[in-house]
Amino acid sequence: MSKYFCFNNFLLLIILFSCNTPSKNNLEIIIPPESSENRTLSTLVREVQFRPLTGDPKLIPFEADRIDFSEVLIVLGDFTFSQFVYAFEKETGKALEIPLKKGEGPQEVRAVNDFWLDGDMLYVLDGIGRKIVPFSYSSGTFQQLEDIKLDVPFRRFAKTKTGFVGLTGGGQENALAFLDETGKLISAHLPNSIEFLLSPPNPFHKLVDGNEVQVLFNSSFNPEIIRVDNGVVEPFSSMEYEGELVKKPTNTNFVQDQSGFNQYRETLRNQPSFFSIFETTPEQFIFLYFIQDSPRLALSSEGKGSTFLFENLKNDLSFENQPFPKVTGVNGSRFAALVSTDQLNRDDPAFAGSALEKAILANPDALVFVLEFELNVE
Repeated sequence: MSKYFCFNNFLLLIILFSCNTPSKNNLEIIIPPESSENRTLSTLVREVQFRPLTGDPKLIPFEADRIDFSEVLIVLGDFTFSQFVYAFEKETGKALEIPLKKGEGPQEVRAVNDFWLDGDMLYVLDGIGRKIVPFSYSSGTFQQLEDIKLDVPFRRFAKTKTGFVGLTGGGQENALAFLDETGKLISAHLPNSIEFLLSPPNPFHKLVDGNEVQVLFNSSFNPEIIRVDNGVVEPFSSMEYEGELVKKPTNTNFVQDQSGFNQYRETLRNQPSFFSIFETTPEQFIFLYFIQDSPRLALSSEGKGSTFLFENLKNDLSFENQPFPKVTGVNGSRFAALVSTDQLNRDDPAFAGSALEKAILANPDALVFVLEFELNVE
């Protein structure tokens, strides 16, 4: 079955796993004003680059839920289809083998639910197995280190200065937990409620600004972003819409099932909700939100930008049947998405002569490309 990520499946994934959003402007996320224009994506981006990924097809993903970069590595995680993590040399795009095996054994994982790249260390989350598997990287080779057993189950996680932080699962009383380097519980926060029934695809975001690395956390319905890299909960940003701060939900006392979720969302129909931080750089952000069940895409650069209805966007950038590339990471000042060559609309008249077609012709052996770009919005 094709792993084609059409727009309907994209929305379904959001509904299944949930979502949220950011950018900074005096510690406030300013949702840009809505535009009624019809726009092609090529007019909204700059510094576009298509990076080919090559090697053994078994070592190449056709879908990515997270993309991250170090000085020497590109790492991609597919937590939906293959449930695996993939690595490439940053300079050449050549696939590297990670000695990670699926199974029930002591050196194996039952699932791959997330990863975090920290310099030459790669941490892989096995949420079902309730452990983190570390790998060290040097000179083209990964070495698997001793598993880190977790005191509490994680659905998604990040590395902090004191250990790890994770969005919990398995009926925990609190939604956010800090663990030390050995996996022992330090503290737990944010009482679990209907707000956390759905897990955002990437609730933890790495914001690199110069030499400072910040880790931000978002939920799907709380219009606040918190900072967690210091091992404590720190306010980072609120959210502003049409000149007013978006209100926090005051009633989350709903049964945690589909009917309760529908009732909960109904109370938020008239304000932005169901947030999804696609990604953020120090100067720009891409942000999906819903209002009255209608998805809107906010694009912001240095405090300026526009919000677009999905139906008003034409994807002449990655030529997939979705209105915007599935951005799941950043590389410096550029956003990153995965483009699979078997998922393209090559019949689009704009495809002929496009930057993507030129990249494919120049790299005929590449099955996928990492698309990188900056926003060009006013």
